[in-house]
Amino acid sequence: MNQARRSTINDVARLAGVSITTVSRFLNHNYTKMSEATRQKIDEAVKHSDYHVNRQAQTLKKQSSRLIGVVVADVENFFSSLLFKGADEVLAKKNFQIILMNSNNSQIIERRQIQRLLELQIDGILLQPMSSKSSNYSYLQKQRIPLVIVDRQIQPTLWPEVVTDNYAYSKKLGQLMIQMQYPQILVVSEPIDKNSARQERYMALFDLQKQNSFQLGLVEIQKTTNDEEIFQSLRKKTNNFHTKTALYALKGPLLLRIMRILNQRHVSVPDQIGLSAFDDWEWAKLTHPVMTTIQQNPKIIGSTAAQVLVKEIEGTKPIKAETIIVESQLNVGHSL
Repeated sequence: MNQARRSTINDVARLAGVSITTVSRFLNHNYTKMSEATRQKIDEAVKHSDYHVNRQAQTLKKQSSRLIGVVVADVENFFSSLLFKGADEVLAKKNFQIILMNSNNSQIIERRQIQRLLELQIDGILLQPMSSKSSNYSYLQKQRIPLVIVDRQIQPTLWPEVVTDNYAYSKKLGQLMIQMQYPQILVVSEPIDKNSARQERYMALFDLQKQNSFQLGLVEIQKTTNDEEIFQSLRKKTNNFHTKTALYALKGPLLLRIMRILNQRHVSVPDQIGLSAFDDWEWAKLTHPVMTTIQQNPKIIGSTAAQVLVKEIEGTKPIKAETIIVESQLNVGHSL
């Protein structure tokens, strides 16, 4: 039995009564100087002929895969979901598809995932880097692959970066704690030295301490740290919750965990300890008491980074090692 012949772009052009070039522009979403009537005719011809674009053939012809790699540190983090959504909304309109890769907080896995993307001949990468050293990504520079860094900065700056002003907003939060006369601020975080965002958030308070009279403490949480160990660390740092302390969790999920730990052990917030966090979404408005948070915007970070990347790929904007700041917001609740 002979298979039915697949429709071609010639069939679409003949049905619509237009040139092959016009159909090609329509299929690539280039509607410049194309009337609405012409677009409708071509659209109807595509549907009538059941024509499907052969993306593989397009890739071979244009040397473009229309694929964008997005590499995040932790795919389970809500930040990653919002970052992906923001980027996808921009890239989909430009007819790009996203391949999401998870480095699982490992430089080794990150390198492996990036290599897989390169083998797929992706057109560009959005990267939430595991390393703060640009030398660890020199292989990407040699391959001249369009790259935009998101969320975390690397040194020296060799590619465009889209980030939150972690330092400035952490300083604002610290100043609020000082105004509320907290004699001690306790930072709780995963290892500080593992990424630049945590370092900047902590350094804001470290520098603030130089001009102000308060104690600054740090509790670092490892992957193996259990709830009881966290509680005992907090208990020790706060003199069994007798020292008035403002706790600052450097990411939202960690604050959620601390809230659960304290609630299970009947520690009152903010009477015995004040709570705050650097966060990615607005769950804190639903808690009792309402949490004080620095609200960053991963979705805007994703969409902004995608816009920069598209301009690089399309050649409409030369590659420039610039840092783009996406504004956050300090939401003051009743947890301090």
